[in-house]
Amino acid sequence: MQEVPPGYDQVVESKPKSKSAKRNERKKEKRQQAAVDKDKNDDLSADNTTDLPDTMETVSSKMNGLSLSGNASLVTPPTNSTECPTPEDQVQDIDKKIRALKKKIRLTEAQQQKNAGKDTKPDQLDKVTKLEGWRNELKLLEDKKAELGASIS
Repeated sequence: MQEVPPGYDQVVESKPKSKSAKRNERKKEKRQQAAVDKDKNDDLSADNTTDLPDTMETVSSKMNGLSLSGNASLVTPPTNSTECPTPEDQVQDIDKKIRALKKKIRLTEAQQQKNAGKDTKPDQLDKVTKLEGWRNELKLLEDKKAELGASIS
């Protein structure tokens, strides 16, 4: 038989843990593991601080080369860094974007008609100002879809 410290009762029956208690325990373990991993990454990044001035200079020079355009009609559709592997996938992706833009336009126009004579809130005014850009983006996407559709056929 194993010796135990005085006052320790081996036969104490503990209640089984509830589902939420188990979940909380797992979350706590994950947070602790993430903290340990972060400390390791911080230690590694501290060793690479000699590269920092070069990257700061290149980033700042690139930022100085950027310009902002106040013209909303020059909006171009967002491009993803990863291209779809097949033209069919590209068409489906463009279809999704077209549906989303049409919905935005439809809802904004309905809101405009609803509040035609009333004061509009600032967020509604923002939507109205973006409306023309969304229409231009929709036209560009529809043109791109037509090009891809012609290339698939």
